[in-house]
Amino acid sequence: MNHPSKIRIWEPLLTLVILGVAAVYMTNVFNTGNWLWFQGGVSNVRPVRIVVVDQGQRTVLTNGHAYFNTLADAAETALSKLSNTDLVAIGLSDQTLQDYASDSLVLELYFDEPIQFNTMARVGKPTQLLIPIDGRHADGGYVFRGQGGNWWFGALRMADPTPLYNALTQMGYTAVPQRPVHSS
Repeated sequence: MNHPSKIRIWEPLLTLVILGVAAVYMTNVFNTGNWLWFQGGVSNVRPVRIVVVDQGQRTVLTNGHAYFNTLADAAETALSKLSNTDLVAIGLSDQTLQDYASDSLVLELYFDEPIQFNTMARVGKPTQLLIPIDGRHADGGYVFRGQGGNWWFGALRMADPTPLYNALTQMGYTAVPQRPVHSS
């Protein structure tokens, strides 16, 4: 009977490591519903319609409007990097939505295709985003997701909403962050 001349420990160890990494990756794929959860970016964040709601006054911007590209570019930049890996546990009550419609400055962004957020959280496939600029929840860089006219519970947080504030100021709105946005 022949015995192996040396013990092969590296092949089984390497196989075990590869299986472990694959198990972690696939667990996150199933939890998030996103194959690219590890990238941390956002895709398809160029809105086709932007609604600026300022103290009850709704201004609809579409391609061709003087400030549409300025605000759409700012939204792409601000949404390109998020500062949280899980949803922030806040929602939009009926009272908050009523305040947004009459006493606040908010942005509503609408998209033709669902937005793909590459995060570790299951964020769904939203086709609309709401960003409070002044009023409730305006101090955290929060982004609320939704679809079909409904807003979902849980918010994402932009790492730097400054481009949005700058674009809105350029348009003549009073858009000053209430306090600095902190990463979580």
